[in-house]
Amino acid sequence: METSFNEVKQLGYARTLFIETLSQQFIAMTGCGVYVYLNPVDLNGLFNQFLSDSMSVDTFARQCVKNVLE
Repeated sequence: METSFNEVKQLGYARTLFIETLSQQFIAMTGCGVYVYLNPVDLNGLFNQFLSDSMSVDTFARQCVKNVLE
């Protein structure tokens, strides 16, 4: 199956929104951004997990921060 340019663009936008939301949540709870706690490989794994989950990005981000800080 061929992936269209628009699909790649939408996935890139979703990934950017996910990382920004996660970083904002980390800053709100710890004063530091996401990259203090997670490396890019971990972020990619979380993004893939988010795509297969039915939670909103905000809910998923809050849960991720709680899990990392525990």
